[in-house]
Amino acid sequence: MSPIRDSSWKRTAVLFTGHLVNDGYGGLLAPLLPLLIDRLGLSLSLAGLLGTIQIVVNSASQPGLGFLIDRSGRPSLVALGPVLTLCAMSFVGRAGSYGQIALLMVIAGIGSALFHPAAAALVGGGTRGNRCLRMALFSSGGTAGAALTPLLVVALVQSFGLARTPWLILPGLLAAAFLVALPLVRVLRETAPLEAEGCNAEPRATRLTGRFALLWAAIVLRSLAGTAFGSFLAVLVTRRGASALAGGAAITVFFLAGVAGEFAAGGLSDRVGRKRVLVATIALSAPFLFLFLHGPSALVWFALAVSGFFLFASNPVGVVAAQECLPGRRGLVSGLVMGAAWGVGGIALTPIGRLADLYGLVPVMTGVAFLPLLAATVLLFWREPPGIRVGDVAAIGQASRAHAGTEKRNGGG
Repeated sequence: MSPIRDSSWKRTAVLFTGHLVNDGYGGLLAPLLPLLIDRLGLSLSLAGLLGTIQIVVNSASQPGLGFLIDRSGRPSLVALGPVLTLCAMSFVGRAGSYGQIALLMVIAGIGSALFHPAAAALVGGGTRGNRCLRMALFSSGGTAGAALTPLLVVALVQSFGLARTPWLILPGLLAAAFLVALPLVRVLRETAPLEAEGCNAEPRATRLTGRFALLWAAIVLRSLAGTAFGSFLAVLVTRRGASALAGGAAITVFFLAGVAGEFAAGGLSDRVGRKRVLVATIALSAPFLFLFLHGPSALVWFALAVSGFFLFASNPVGVVAAQECLPGRRGLVSGLVMGAAWGVGGIALTPIGRLADLYGLVPVMTGVAFLPLLAATVLLFWREPPGIRVGDVAAIGQASRAHAGTEKRNGGG
């Protein structure tokens, strides 16, 4: 394997762990939301506002931080983000007022904003071959963290109470110190963090419009659906008479299925192209979201898993497709996609919660379930950038593997 390819996968493996920690702790609010609603007497609109605060702070900061990453070329703050996130979110259970929880959401949002654009820019660097598969590995770290956290946290809270959540800071700090910060520093010293074609290019402002705008709009719509279901899923399940543990299990199933979807879509898009995978996976998520909301109880868990598989499958493909639309600005684009686009979904949580207070949660979420269909329709008008179409992606990957094999036969790294 060539040194560049080796360093690309090495960085991705380290950043996978950082994503696991950051998004695992960042997702603590959703499984605790039913308990916080009961303890503080919150309405659904106020509960939704908490998620909005965290995501808006995160999304508003990411494009600017991504731009600074592009300018500096050395995203040194990438290891600090998960630490801020886990420290803030570990104290949610001890917060005695709505204002205290809101402040913790602000700190957690800043932590995520420090991590995501820097990490995505690093993963997007290197050779084009298997780029989306690398992004799938990185993206699956965040989805896996969001999947595993609910069961662990709800089990802890049911055994020891909400006030014990600060103990969660210990495993997170250990993971950040030994599996993220130290290896990451070494990896960044060994390799150029943003090596790739065109990384120093100055793209014209017009390249932000047209092709990128359509893709961004579709990602916004898909992200709004994913954020809304992920945030209110535990509430939907518990209001059907299930326990808080079942609500946490539902989030785990939803996001774990998403991990499988991300890997499947990432590898497939490197072979058949981004557009086909994006349109198919996003569109297929909608009928299973409807089935979860209105289908027979025997199919609820099946529908939840399949909808998560398709809904999150587009995550890595969308990020890489956006980076390919604007190759000289991976940090900025990652901030716009992972921050601003996904942040719109967070902003929408408050009005969604308010509408749910007025008309009921299930009817409102039924409307949200239509959004993936709208996103897939928008993508029908999107064109992949020249040189990134079907066949070109596969040819690039084959050339990279052939080059690595030649070096190996010749005794190279």
